[in-house]
Amino acid sequence: MKEGQPKQSFLRRLFAVPNVLAVGLGLLVFAAGIRIWDTNRGALIAAGVAGVSSALVWLIWDRLAGLRPVTKLLDLPNIGRIPVYAQAPAPTLTEPRSEVATAYQRAASRLEASTRGRVLLVSGMEAAQGATSASLNLAVAATRAGRRVLLVDGDAARASLSKFGRTGRSPGLTELASGGATLAQAARLWTVGANTKLPFVPAGAPSNNGHMLDRAGLSNALDDIAGVADLVLIDTAAEDDNTDGLAAVADGTLLIVPAAADRARIDDIQARAAAEGAPAVGYLINEAAPSPKSIDQHPILRSLKRAFATAILVLVAFSAWNGVQLWDSWRGVEREGFDTAQAEQLLGLPAEGIVDEEVTEEMATAVTAVPAAEIDYLSVLLIGADLSGSLADVIMLAVMPDDGSDPMLVSLPRDLYLPNRCTQSYTKINANLAGCGDDVNGPTLLALAVEDFTGIEVDHFALFTFDGFEDIIDGVGGVEICVDHPVRDSKSDLDLSAGCTQATGTQALAWVRSRRTQELVDGRWRTMEDVSDLSRNERQQDVLLQMFSKLSEFTSPADLTNTVRSLANTFTLDDQLGITDAISLAWELRGIDPQTFVSLMIPVESQRTSGGASILVPLEPFDRVLSLGYPQLAPTGDAVSLSPGTPAPAG
Repeated sequence: MKEGQPKQSFLRRLFAVPNVLAVGLGLLVFAAGIRIWDTNRGALIAAGVAGVSSALVWLIWDRLAGLRPVTKLLDLPNIGRIPVYAQAPAPTLTEPRSEVATAYQRAASRLEASTRGRVLLVSGMEAAQGATSASLNLAVAATRAGRRVLLVDGDAARASLSKFGRTGRSPGLTELASGGATLAQAARLWTVGANTKLPFVPAGAPSNNGHMLDRAGLSNALDDIAGVADLVLIDTAAEDDNTDGLAAVADGTLLIVPAAADRARIDDIQARAAAEGAPAVGYLINEAAPSPKSIDQHPILRSLKRAFATAILVLVAFSAWNGVQLWDSWRGVEREGFDTAQAEQLLGLPAEGIVDEEVTEEMATAVTAVPAAEIDYLSVLLIGADLSGSLADVIMLAVMPDDGSDPMLVSLPRDLYLPNRCTQSYTKINANLAGCGDDVNGPTLLALAVEDFTGIEVDHFALFTFDGFEDIIDGVGGVEICVDHPVRDSKSDLDLSAGCTQATGTQALAWVRSRRTQELVDGRWRTMEDVSDLSRNERQQDVLLQMFSKLSEFTSPADLTNTVRSLANTFTLDDQLGITDAISLAWELRGIDPQTFVSLMIPVESQRTSGGASILVPLEPFDRVLSLGYPQLAPTGDAVSLSPGTPAPAG
C-alpha cells in the first residue's frame, strides 16, 4: 500500500456520491424546515425530516447502485465459495472431510486451473475478510492434492500465520530479503499428512521503519522461493504498508471477498491491486466474512441508522452555527466592572451611621432595615439612565427566588432619599449613578445603595439609556399602552390617543417619563390625578413586564441568537455575567409568566429639604414591604399593614 493510501481510500468512501447527495439533501431540507418550524420542537422535526429525506436517497441508491452480489461485480475467475463455519483456523487440517474443507479443496483445484502466475498475494478487501484463513487452508488443500506449494506470512504487523505455526517468526521473510538468512534457514516444514509437508516462511522480525526491506532483496528472496514451489501463496493484510513491496514482485492477487459489496469498493480494491503491480487474478467468496456495508442488515435498517446519524449531524451543525453567532453577538455587548463587596470595603459607613438633619429616627430605621428572612435568589438591577448618563431615571430590582416562589419586581423611585456611601451623606438614590470618582463606577455604587436599603444582594445589572430603551421596545415590536382619554406631556413629548395603542419605543419612553401628564376630558385638557414618581413607577413596571413577556417569547436557539444580535448595542451588562449564565437566565425568564411577577412599591412620603429640594422618604422598612408580597417572610407569618393613608404596595 502506498503511503497515505488508507486515508485517501477512507476519504473516497466518506465523500462517495450517495453520501454527498444524501447529506446535502438533508442539510437543504433542514434549512427549509427550520424556517417553517422556527422552534426548539421545530428544529427536532426539521432534523427528523432531513434524516428521512437522506434515508430515501440512500435507499434509492442502494436499489440502483448499492450492494450487489460480487459475482455480478467482478469480471474475474471465481475459484469458489466458502460456507459459514465455526472460526477454527484450519478446517482442512482438523476436519479434512468437512463441508468447509471440501469447499477449500475445490477452490484449490480451481485456483490452479483458473489463474496464472506462481506467486500470488492473498488479500481481503479490508480487515477481517478471512484472507489469513483462506491462504492457510488453500495451501493445505493444494499440498494434499499433490501440488508443490509454499506458504509465506507477508503480514509483518500481525504475523498471524507465524503465531499459528508456533515455530517463531524469525528468521523469516525479512531476514531472507535482507540476506540475513538462507531459504533453508528461514523455511519451516509443517506436517499436513502422513507423508506430506507444507513449507512455510514466517514473517520475520519487523524492520526498523516498519516496512519490508528493499524490493531487490524481496525479488531475490521470492525467486528463491518460487524455484522450489509450483505455487507461492503470500498472506497480506488489507491496506498495509508492506503490501507495496510484495506486490511489486508478485504475479497477481487473489481477492477474498464477502458475498456482496458495492461497485465503488470493488473498483477501488482492483485499482489498488493493479497500481501496486499485482492485479487481481481471481476471487474466493467467504460467506463468513462481513460485508463492508453489513449485508446482514436490511437496507431499510441501514438507511434508518444513517438517517439518525444525519439528523444528529444537522442538529450539531445547527447548534454550533448558532453558538458561534451568539458568541459573536455577545462580544458586542458593552461590559462594565461590578463588585459591590469591594466597593463596600472602599466606601465604609460610619459606625454611628450617616447623620442628616433632614432624616428623623424613624426614617433612619426605614432606610437601614433588612429582610426578616433569608432566601436563595437571583437578582438583576435594571437601570435606565437619563440623557446625561449620570442620573438614573428608572431603577428596578428583579428578584427570582430559587424556592419556586413567584418572582418579584421592586420599583425604587428616583427621588428616594437614602444614604450615599460616596458623599457620606443622604442624597436621592438616582445620584449614585454618577459613581465615586475612579474608585467605584455608577452601576456598582447604585447597586450598593439598593443593597443597603433592601438587604437583597444584587447579582447583576443591566443599564440602558433612553435611546437603548427605545431600541429595545422597537426590537420586541412595541408595547401596549391603554388610556381612557387622549393624553399629552410637552416636556416628555407624550401624545397618545384614547384607547389602546401599540406604542413605539419613542411613545413608550415618553409615557414612562411623563411627570405632568394631561388628559383631554370633555374638550378640556387637565392634569391627570395621582401623577407622580409612584405612578411613573407603575407605568415603568407595566412596560417592563410587557417587554419581559416579549423577550421571553423566543422559542429556539436561533430566535435567542437573533434577539441578542438585534439588541447587543442597546444596553450595558456587568462583567460578572458570563455567556452561559446569560443563556441560563434568559431560558429561566422564558419559563416565567410576567403576570406572576409580584410588583412591590416602596411606601413613601413627599417632603422638601431645607434647601427646597423635593425628596421621597420611605415610611416602612423594606422587610415589611417584602412581607406583603411574600407573607412567609414576615416574622409572625402575617402580612404587615401599612399606616393608613399611605400608598399600598402592589402585588
